[in-house]
Amino acid sequence: MQTFHRTLVTVGLVAATLVATGAASAQQVCGPREAAKDQLEKQFKEQVVGRGLASSGKAMFELFVSENGTWTVVVSEPRGRSCVLASGESWQHLPMLIGDPS
Repeated sequence: MQTFHRTLVTVGLVAATLVATGAASAQQVCGPREAAKDQLEKQFKEQVVGRGLASSGKAMFELFVSENGTWTVVVSEPRGRSCVLASGESWQHLPMLIGDPS
């Protein structure tokens, strides 16, 4: 649960970065993964709450979220280049239902 909360925090940092750099202008923000991660963690207090590999295995998607509700989705390539795909605010954590809920 703590790891998921941290991921949500990180996504929020990335989201804040997009807002600060004019995400509405549809410009993609890319750079080294570690730099993006550090900026989201330090500047926006976002942490990685989840990650997954694309079915091709050529990209990793991460969700960063802050306690304030900001969030950021980042995609990273195997060579270490990362790009912010989306960001926003008012993130809400929902419980994950596994299996048949009935």
